[in-house]
Amino acid sequence: MLDQLTDEEKFLLLGKVTGSLGPEEEIALERLFLVNPDARSGYEELLSALPCEDINAHLAGRKEHSTWPDLKTRFRERRPSPPPIVKQVPLYKKKWVAAAAVIFIVATGAVLWRQTGKLRKPELAAVPSESAIELKLADGQVVNLSQQQGAINAGAAQLTNNNKSLSYVSGRNPQAAGINTLTVPIGKDYKITLSDGSEVWLNSATKLEFPLSFGRNTREISINGEAYVKVAKIARQPFVVHLPNSSVQVLGTEFNVNTYDSGVVKVALVNGSVNLHAPTGSSILTPGKQAVYLAGQPIAQVIFDARNVLSWRKGLFYFKDASLEEISRVVPRWYGIRVVIDDPAIQSRTFSGVINRNRPIEAFMEDLKVISRIESYTDQEGAVHFK
Repeated sequence: MLDQLTDEEKFLLLGKVTGSLGPEEEIALERLFLVNPDARSGYEELLSALPCEDINAHLAGRKEHSTWPDLKTRFRERRPSPPPIVKQVPLYKKKWVAAAAVIFIVATGAVLWRQTGKLRKPELAAVPSESAIELKLADGQVVNLSQQQGAINAGAAQLTNNNKSLSYVSGRNPQAAGINTLTVPIGKDYKITLSDGSEVWLNSATKLEFPLSFGRNTREISINGEAYVKVAKIARQPFVVHLPNSSVQVLGTEFNVNTYDSGVVKVALVNGSVNLHAPTGSSILTPGKQAVYLAGQPIAQVIFDARNVLSWRKGLFYFKDASLEEISRVVPRWYGIRVVIDDPAIQSRTFSGVINRNRPIEAFMEDLKVISRIESYTDQEGAVHFK
């Protein structure tokens, strides 16, 4: 019955299994079970693909939900010694059942780790690199925002750094017009509120350049990496975001920019209106559309999946038929861990699922092993090898 469900409905099932649903998604799932009998049947199909081994123990601390069947009892009803999952999970036309099964195993395994403190393998924690979140002021002063918390006197401004968020007051200091640089290293994310009230959420491996005080005519910042921008609307003062080889002009809106891939700029509009300017032309976006600019080519527009594009702010990254080569570009940025592909022949193997920055990298490594038959290990230096 999973084949009868839409991608959105399948992701709701996966989200329930992994515990990653938000309040609105929980409500949507409850409605789905009430109005669509295929959803319940799809769940039964998903359940039949799961292995029995160790599941009873894994489910010991699971909290029941009024709309969710008693999984522990259901597992007890099944045969005690099923064949290994790799040989018995059927190959569906789509990979959702396998993905859901593996993610469920990982999620319940994480519960067991938290409750017992016992791991089958040494855990490689999801820790970032040793680099700190740094603010380099226009006068050359460097502020370590990973260490210095609370009120910080930075000369040109009074900073407040709390809970991965920075705000400041610059007054009329002449130095406030200079360009400052906020750098977020791999494995971390950070938020800054600018002098006009605009908010910028920075993903890992991202750099923001901005003045402490904007001029009278325009507000301009530069971003390299990925960021979500919520612009304070000031009609007489347009807001411009400079990106590599392009720029975005807005008045008041919310949008996501992504320049991780060299020569590629992606701008996804959540609400309002933006105009992407590039050497090959310009493109006005409407909500729900994403502009994609490849160096030297016309700007293209596509409808984007908000979950896939914006979930990084929740620590989630969704893969859909992503090659191992693509995955190997995300993992280092996500965890601050070096990745090595030992066997080039497996680079084209694909994976569909989710990586959660709030869980150990081992959980994701296990997903890859069962879904895509990609073995992995960590060396003495902490690098992850795919083989």
